[in-house]
Amino acid sequence: MTMWLVRNVRTGRVLAWRVRRADNWIERTLGFLPRSSIAPEEGLWFERCSAVHTVGMRSALDIVFLDRDHQIVRVEPNVTPGKLHVSARNAHIVAEFGPGFAKANPLNIGDQLQLEPV
Repeated sequence: MTMWLVRNVRTGRVLAWRVRRADNWIERTLGFLPRSSIAPEEGLWFERCSAVHTVGMRSALDIVFLDRDHQIVRVEPNVTPGKLHVSARNAHIVAEFGPGFAKANPLNIGDQLQLEPV
């Protein structure tokens, strides 16, 4: 499985370095569900996605919504388990990270995130 890193293009800073692309239906369906804890540098990258849920999760998530140009349209820190629907208008990509990601990585609406192979 290929690991990726996520970089803020504006600052050049690497934000997470243990990111997986959720490219098939198993990865998209399971995501972080089997995990009881997720580190802030871990992430899942969902393309062609504008909403997620946290039903069945055992850990909170920091969720970043991006448009087609990979620009941030919404940041939702510390989304607790059990949410039926978390979404953002104009989102085309959803990136999920472990709790603490947003606090450790100040992000601005409009910042562009880049996914790079490790």
